[in-house]
Amino acid sequence: NDDSQSAQSTPFGQVASTPLQRDVPNYGPGLYALFGISGGVGCALTHSVVIPLDVVKTRLQTDPDKYNGIFDGATSIVKDEGVGALLLGAQATIAGYLWYGVSVYPSYTFFKRLLGNTVLAPEVATVHANDVALIAGALAAVVASIGLTPLEACRIRTVAEPDVYRSEGLAGTMGIMAREDPNLGWKTLYAGFPSLLTRQVIFGSVKFLAFERACEAIFSYWPELRAATYTSLA
Repeated sequence: NDDSQSAQSTPFGQVASTPLQRDVPNYGPGLYALFGISGGVGCALTHSVVIPLDVVKTRLQTDPDKYNGIFDGATSIVKDEGVGALLLGAQATIAGYLWYGVSVYPSYTFFKRLLGNTVLAPEVATVHANDVALIAGALAAVVASIGLTPLEACRIRTVAEPDVYRSEGLAGTMGIMAREDPNLGWKTLYAGFPSLLTRQVIFGSVKFLAFERACEAIFSYWPELRAATYTSLA
């Protein structure tokens, strides 16, 4: 019968006579572009929602004696500067995290595949899956931080000194900062690179490791999802 042709009996039960096969996705430019587009849109949207919180947080950090906590900071900013002040630095925030999403997710996939398929033997990469995720996440965060740092610097300046930078917009703020020190020029925009890089590397490593482990936990309970189109890349 059909069962006898498709399975073999063993002391532990029937096993398939041929190995299970799964199509490997084609990791070409088009797929990496989709990762970047979806990541960029997702990051830009989520960070846009918390712009008012970022404004209050930045004011508390740059002028701690003026405000007494988050709620007092928010109400004082609205009272003194209007509701629109809670959106200070929106251009830099949206541009920065659009770049972050566009760069970090394709980079993570690239470094994960490079480590798992080229640098390490497949069996070694499987055993050290957590290490691969941590290293790939850290490298992806480095790439993302290169573009995020100057935009974050412009956001902080706009929020901290709105009278000077609000009317300049993102490009104008970049220009002013780049001309502040003739000896440094555009390098002024990267003054905060070490601290931002440290934060992003730690966050990116843990985030992608948590993603990988969450995927494995979900697939262990619902293995049919692994072959589904909408989850096959995970």
